[in-house]
Parts: sequence; C-alpha cells; structure tokens
Amino acid sequence: MSQNQSPRGIARFDSATAQAQALALALHGREVESLSASPLLDRAMPLVNHLPRRAREWVYSIGGMTEGIAKRDARDLDIEGIARWIAGLFPARNYPAAFIGSSNGALMHVAAAMGVPWLAQTFLSPVRQWLMDPDDPKRGFAAGRAVVDALLEAHPELSIHHMHDPNQDRLMLHMMSYFRLKLRRLPQAYRDFLVRSLPRGATLYIDRCTLRWPVTRTSERSIFQFGAVGGATHDEYFRGGERTRDYFRRYRSRRLRWDPPAPDSDAPEAEWGFEPALLGDLHALARERGWRVTEFSFEDPEAMSFLAADIYRDWYREHGIEARRLIVDSFILMDPLATMRLHAIPFWSVFSVEPSVRSVERFLAQQPPFDEIDMMLFSHGTEGIGLAQLADWRRLLGQARRRSGFVGVDEARYPRDFATFIRFQRELHRLRPVHEPPPPLSLARFDETLRSRGPRFGITSAERTLDLAS
Repeated sequence: MSQNQSPRGIARFDSATAQAQALALALHGREVESLSASPLLDRAMPLVNHLPRRAREWVYSIGGMTEGIAKRDARDLDIEGIARWIAGLFPARNYPAAFIGSSNGALMHVAAAMGVPWLAQTFLSPVRQWLMDPDDPKRGFAAGRAVVDALLEAHPELSIHHMHDPNQDRLMLHMMSYFRLKLRRLPQAYRDFLVRSLPRGATLYIDRCTLRWPVTRTSERSIFQFGAVGGATHDEYFRGGERTRDYFRRYRSRRLRWDPPAPDSDAPEAEWGFEPALLGDLHALARERGWRVTEFSFEDPEAMSFLAADIYRDWYREHGIEARRLIVDSFILMDPLATMRLHAIPFWSVFSVEPSVRSVERFLAQQPPFDEIDMMLFSHGTEGIGLAQLADWRRLLGQARRRSGFVGVDEARYPRDFATFIRFQRELHRLRPVHEPPPPLSLARFDETLRSRGPRFGITSAERTLDLAS
C-alpha cells in the first residue's frame, strides 16, 4: 500500500493522522502539500467555496462520508494495517528517541525539532449512518450500539469511544458516526517499528493527556461520549443555557437543549485523552530493549503549546537566531518544517474557539512583542457554541509590531471556508524569508526544559526506572 493511500476505516482529516503525516513529512525534509492526498479533491475545494451556503454544507457532509466505512465492515477493521501505515509514514532509520501517546499538535513541532517520530494511540474510524439528526444523541447512541458490539468482539486490544458532538461535528453527523479507537495493547507493527528504530539506551517518551469527560459506559472497554473539547462547556452540553438556546435558534430548531443519555462515569476524553492500559506493553518492551522511559502528563492539550514555544525560542537562540515571528496553528492546519524554515515560534490551538483565543491571548501577554504574526483558522462548517469570531482573532493579530495576517483564510466564508484545507499550505509556503532549520534539538535540552518549565504550564514528567533486561 502506498503511504499516500491510507487504510480503509481511518479518517485522514483527523488529528492523529493529519498530525502524524505533517511530522513524518518534516522528518523526510518535505513540507505539507495536501491533507487529502487527492489531487481531484484539492482541485474541487476552491470551487466548493463558491457554492451557496447550504450547498457548501451538503458537499462537505458528503465528502466526509466518503471516509466512512459501512456498519458491516466494522468487525473487519484492520488495526495492524492502520498501525503499519502510521509507522510506515516515518523514514526508516535509527532515532535517539520516539514519542507515543496522545494526539497533540504542539508536540509535533517538538518532535520535528528533535527529528524523531511519534506514534498515535488514538485514531478516528467514521461509520456511515444515513440522514441522522445530529441533535438527537439518544438516536445516535442507539444506532451505534451494533458497531460498538462488533468492534468489542473483534478487537480486544481496543477501547471504543463512540463520540457524538453536534456542536462542532454537526455537518458530519448527518452522514456518519464517530468512533475513536484507543489502543490498549501495542500493535505488532508499532513494536516492530520501535525495535528497528531505537537502539539500546534510546528514550521512549510517553505523552499522556489526562483530560476526562462525562460518559455513558456501555462495557468495560466502551463508552458513549456526548460533546467534546471546544467552545461549549459540560453544562451547555448536558443542561443547556442561553448560548445553547441561541445555537438552536440559529439552526431553526424548536429544541431548547439536547437530551443525551445520562452520564454515569467519566473516561479519557475521546480525541485527546490517553488510555493507561497501553502502559503495560510499553514498559515491558522498554525493559526488554534497554530503553529509557520518560512519561509526561498534562490535562489541557494546549498546555503543550506554551512549552513548545519556550523550547523553540531557546533552541533558536542556541544557534544565534532571535525569533520574531509567531505562527498560530489551528487543529490540523500546521506544517512543522515550514515553521522551522521561517525561524518562527509555533503556537498550536486546538480549534477556532473562544478558549483557544484566550490561550493565544495569555501566551502573547507573556512574550516580548512579535514583529510578525501569521494565523490559520480551521473551519468546522458550523456556527457552534463558543466559536470565536474573526474580530477576536484580528485583535490578536493586531499585537504584531510590523505585519500580521491570516494564512489561507477566506474571511467572507469562515467558518464554512472549506478551501482553507488546501489553501493554507500554499500561502504558508509563500511567506518569506526562508532559512535552513537549525541542527536538531538535543534530547538533553528537551528533558531539561520539560523538567524545569513544564510544571508552570501544568505539565508533569517522570523518568521511569525499569529493571532492564541484560
């Protein structure tokens, strides 16, 4: 299978796959060219942007549906094939370290600076569901039970998180259900890649997002998660409120609130959270191969953005570079190699939502002023609760001393600006001046910064002492 051709059952427009591909391209010395790997789709996107609003939304839903599998195919999902594809994205060579664990855009920048790979624990498997009402989570829950049961029976190595978020995934939920699958056991393809790539004495970094979410548990290894990280609060998802009522008015619905299955537990958040069951296999393999293990944990995914920015500023300074440009990523809109070639500080935002605005605002308040600020904005296609307005982002761009601007954003069509997925990298690659990246960031420098500065951002770390095999 070509590395451009992802296996059936895994979404390319997901955090794990898109971020792994961006990092892998950086390690190959290549910038991001296409998130879709489909020239036909890339040519069609700008045309879609010129359609009327409803037609644009319909095309977006249908396009997303093409990444889904049929219900009957869930049992035959090839987990080893997916793991083989992800590991196969990276150059075949020896590395001083590797990361494995939670998806995190800021971590991709750190790994790119170090020149080391990252393996995802979680990936998204969308399953086609025809003409569903995204605002009826109980119906969505019931429709997904057969898929969950099939996955549980066929894949004891997985935790299954059926995720239903009408606030941000409204367009996609008309045509599909989201199943985020978390590895509880290390796939053979990951094991083989790590054994080939890490010599004795190398470091295995385990990144653990500890964020949890109220869920309805359906078995020891499966849960239903209503809502997700973004602009809405837990209360707005489960109890409603004025912003929830405004949301339904925008979509001409008579509802006042959602009525999801009652949560009876909490669990690692479906997209970003880490499933601790994987630790046993990781520790056992590290012990067998004589690797050092460092685990680091954080609750807020954007905590890593603050640390990554500090790491980049110090790394540049070590090589006589005073970074005066900031690049603000958005979800999967990012390019680690392009960022390094611009000698820019990266700051990754989870989504284009109000909490992310506050994170960027807090970051800028802690930094010397930047001469230039460039910013991407991911478009969900919905006017969800907590969606940040363009004025919010412009206010942050206005803090640049010399020049600032959006990268690949059609302001007239945001948040239904679907051509941004192919426009952002073209505009990012036109930014100047371009330089060679500095020599790779050393493990020692990363370890020291992680220990000394991580806690101020809510990141804790520990080196695990294992009884190494002789």
